[in-house]
Amino acid sequence: MRFRAVFFDLGGTLFAYGEVREPIEAMLRRLLERHRIEASPEATRDAYRKAMARQFAKFSPRPYYLHRELFEAAHRDFLAAFGAEPGPGDGVGMLYLGQAEVGLQSVRPRPRAAETLAALRERGLHLGIVSNIDDDQFHPLWQSMGLGGFFDATTTSEEARSCKPDPRIYQLALSKARRGSQEMKAEEVLFVGDSPAHDIAGAKPLGMTTALITDHDGPPPEPRADHLIRSLPELLAIVDG
Repeated sequence: MRFRAVFFDLGGTLFAYGEVREPIEAMLRRLLERHRIEASPEATRDAYRKAMARQFAKFSPRPYYLHRELFEAAHRDFLAAFGAEPGPGDGVGMLYLGQAEVGLQSVRPRPRAAETLAALRERGLHLGIVSNIDDDQFHPLWQSMGLGGFFDATTTSEEARSCKPDPRIYQLALSKARRGSQEMKAEEVLFVGDSPAHDIAGAKPLGMTTALITDHDGPPPEPRADHLIRSLPELLAIVDG
């Protein structure tokens, strides 16, 4: 077997974002109600999507950032679209805390996730999480998903002081994948993620084999992953190939 480890992204990979769409929209409506703002669902979704896109464009080039800070900036940006700004009793952490609570209440692993992870462990593979996420959000979410028993190690961007695609977060995950005194090589890792810009763009230059999980039709996005999958069980054919 050419692989000795499989690293997974978390959000969008071990769970799909589609299942949190409605709870996020409900949270955004409550935020607008605090400011006595009336807006259609379409306008609310559009303002949120654009605010997040603008802030991701500003934060993503940085090798490291806290996601709390990103969401605080998006909070201000979202309200500004409606001519408002956070007031004294309306902390800019509301959006960060609100989407974290939605995650705890709504996130469930993808179909057959546990079955796939168990099969990978039976093959003797080291399993690791490599996620762009703050620690205060990661730990309760990870516990609620119930998948921790399948994994040997987890690495967050806050722990690494590095956000994908910066190489340091991958290098820290590799350092945790040692077997005794034997160091794991990047070429022995299959990296599974849902973001070409973060997961694939960071793992591939280091020499990791990459698999992109997607729920969308259309041509493969750039940068292209080595494998394109629709479901987690498809990973078994890749590691056995």
